[in-house]
Amino acid sequence: MKGYLYRLLFLFFLISNAGLLSAQEEPAAPVSGNTEPLEEKIEELSGKADAELDYSDLVDELLQYINNPININKASEREMAQLQLNDLQINNLTAYIQKFGELTSLYELNLVEGFDSTLITSLAPFISFDLQPYGTKMNLKNLSRYGKNQIITRYQQVLEQQAGYKPIDDSSYQAKPNSRYLGDAGKLYVRYGYNFYNKLRFGITMEKDAGETFLPKNDTLKKGFDFYSLHFYYAGTKFLKHLAIGDYHLQFGQGLTMQTSMAFGKSPNAVANRRINKQIKPNTGANENLFMRGVAATISPLKNTDLTLFYSYNKVDANRSGSDTLSAEEFYISSLQETGFHRTPNELAGKDAVEQTVYGGNLQTRVKMFRLGATAFHTELGNELKKDEVLYNKFDFRGKSLTNFGFDYAVILRSLTLYGEAAGSDNGGKAFLAGATATPDPRLALSVIYRNYSKDYQNLYSNAFAEGSRNANEKGIYFGMLVQLQKRLSLSAYADYFRFPWLKYRIDAPSRGSEYHSQLTWNPSRRAEIYFRYRWQQKQINPSGLDGYTDYPEAETKQNFRVHLSLKATESITLKTRVETTYWQMPGFSQRSGYLIYQDLIYNQPHKPWLLNTRFALFDTDTYDQRLYAYESDVLYAFSIPSYYYKGSRFYLMGKYSFGRRLDLWVRYALTYYNNRQVISSGLDEIDGNRKSELKIQLRLKF
Repeated sequence: MKGYLYRLLFLFFLISNAGLLSAQEEPAAPVSGNTEPLEEKIEELSGKADAELDYSDLVDELLQYINNPININKASEREMAQLQLNDLQINNLTAYIQKFGELTSLYELNLVEGFDSTLITSLAPFISFDLQPYGTKMNLKNLSRYGKNQIITRYQQVLEQQAGYKPIDDSSYQAKPNSRYLGDAGKLYVRYGYNFYNKLRFGITMEKDAGETFLPKNDTLKKGFDFYSLHFYYAGTKFLKHLAIGDYHLQFGQGLTMQTSMAFGKSPNAVANRRINKQIKPNTGANENLFMRGVAATISPLKNTDLTLFYSYNKVDANRSGSDTLSAEEFYISSLQETGFHRTPNELAGKDAVEQTVYGGNLQTRVKMFRLGATAFHTELGNELKKDEVLYNKFDFRGKSLTNFGFDYAVILRSLTLYGEAAGSDNGGKAFLAGATATPDPRLALSVIYRNYSKDYQNLYSNAFAEGSRNANEKGIYFGMLVQLQKRLSLSAYADYFRFPWLKYRIDAPSRGSEYHSQLTWNPSRRAEIYFRYRWQQKQINPSGLDGYTDYPEAETKQNFRVHLSLKATESITLKTRVETTYWQMPGFSQRSGYLIYQDLIYNQPHKPWLLNTRFALFDTDTYDQRLYAYESDVLYAFSIPSYYYKGSRFYLMGKYSFGRRLDLWVRYALTYYNNRQVISSGLDEIDGNRKSELKIQLRLKF
């Protein structure tokens, strides 16, 4: 029955859009920037994290380019990558400028191999061809006149009553104080930021999650926001290259020794996996335990040489164990926490539970085509980390102090880039990554990555390319390819083979796996894009899903098929349609499957102060394990990538209205309806019913 439904939906998809695919090729004003590749990367990252995270740090720099466009002729490799250009496009653009000189207009990009009119139109908001905008010299007059300020205030709430907010009598609450959330159901977010041509930035981010207190009746609880983050950032071109005070992020090499922020891994852009250094950047997100707090600076003491020094002192969340007293010397921590939730007495007890001090440095030098770097830092915890020892975490870090060091390199030739990083921890653990990207032809790009992370490599700030969630206990090799088959037709594909030499959670023996991914993208006109995607992944896992010592891992196989269409039907209307199916197999179990189909409509009439964005989706999966993820349009600096599982439908409507040039209002309503469930979620988030809805309201003031 499901197979028949899939064919029927696919046939309907093609028929309903066939006429639109032949739309005349007319220039179109961009609805937004080049965000489709970025959305796909966040969608992939969300599926691996399977948690509610703030991805604003990943898109913040790109959004800054809207107000301060990049001079494409002078753009660095890192800035081009921020525009979501792949290695093939970056290489071809650089070669074109070197051969023919600087570009003078947007239309000249059509002459660069790999740049079609759809891509060029989407790049328009972020790039310029001017040598230097007026007023960029840093003085008090220009800082006051040309600096840009914005204040964002957001409120959101699940409208149905969840178990953690139900009324409870005093005696029941005293008997079970963790049976109810301490605060109300609203989530509050406030952000202020100042930006002067991306050279000088400062701001503050404040957040209260749903369930956390803001104005508590209990005087023993803290009033105000649960989380505060301040940042000051300066970018120069001479001796002082970067300066960050407050909250910031570090990234060196390929992230194997040090990367404090989130990072993209495998994505449909199969050859864009090489990390390009950003050394220091300000923390503007609301992930409460994923940043450094202190000071960091990059100076250039010698030509083509950068020295970065950093110091961080922060209190981070942890689970306490040991003594119940308040004496810091009498307790130890069983694990570090990253959720940032402080909604119950138990969660609140872990807030800022342990001091964390990090200090170190990085040295980078450039000699012709060579890029060399060295990083070393020391981490000190205020209390000892003592994990409950089980076989799978036998080699994890335990103790109070940890020293890490690493060396990275890159060799950049005309059409070939070699790069890599070797890292170690003071317990003797080692990790190594080596990669290469090649563009032997303007229509072909190739990528290969080999990684070998020992089971005892210990690092609290490692975030390099990997299949697993940590850069330890993994060996693998990755092959990627991007082919421009025609001007409007491209193929990207990758294959990844990996194994885990030691046990993992829910895997009671050494295991292995592989993944294949291919995507064919066709642009029939400058108004339309359609892609076909197939993904096959196999991993070994305990069949029971329970901890134990007798389960032998079996191969779990997942397959995904996707067809996605994006079409600018008129100057004001953009349509996006997706059909995706998934299949799951494992020895001893029957085959399971699921599907997702949705239709987006974006109405954005040029020169009008408002826009509308809506989606209707149908989904049906046999179990939660067949869940599918889909990126949704959201208010500025907010993200919604829900997982679709069980059987039901989902709808959202978002509107934006601009009151002149200074004030913007967003309103977003989302509703998920389940056909075969009368209870949604579990624990304190449980909803008695088959529907879950959320309202989100945001104001932005620019001045």
